[in-house]
Amino acid sequence: MNRTAQQGATLIVCLIFMLIMTVIGASALQSTTLQERMAGNARDTHAAFQAAEAALRSTERLLAAASLPAFNGSNGLFQDCSGTSTACSAPDWSDRNSGNWASVSQFGAGVHSDPQYIIEELNVQGSPSTSLEADIAVSPFKVYRITARGFGVSSNSMVVLRSIYRRQ
Repeated sequence: MNRTAQQGATLIVCLIFMLIMTVIGASALQSTTLQERMAGNARDTHAAFQAAEAALRSTERLLAAASLPAFNGSNGLFQDCSGTSTACSAPDWSDRNSGNWASVSQFGAGVHSDPQYIIEELNVQGSPSTSLEADIAVSPFKVYRITARGFGVSSNSMVVLRSIYRRQ
């Protein structure tokens, strides 16, 4: 065997092997970085969801109280604009920077902003009773649409939840 002819081939094979290992390492690093971003976004969205749920619970406690504040278009309390309502002011819940939202301050730390809500008093016709008996008293009720939004750890995530609440 001729030793001088074989020395260059080993160097080329080692360089190609090192190049392949570098590409595999860079790919693994990119995959790990992507997984960390996905985990951070999931945590951020989860925090926003928890904040929005806390706002829903807080507003349901407000609506369950013995007396309610006036639904006059301020402090997150609005009347439904459908039908013949005269004191109507429609909330702009779709605008992220709208001043119509009321804040829930007792949520605590860990999120970018306090969760917020809008409560709309709906004009509902009818009664909860399905009976047609003449001697059964029908108790009136009110229906409210609650729209709550919560923010995550960063300002980039926001979750909006909506529920319907019936009060007798």
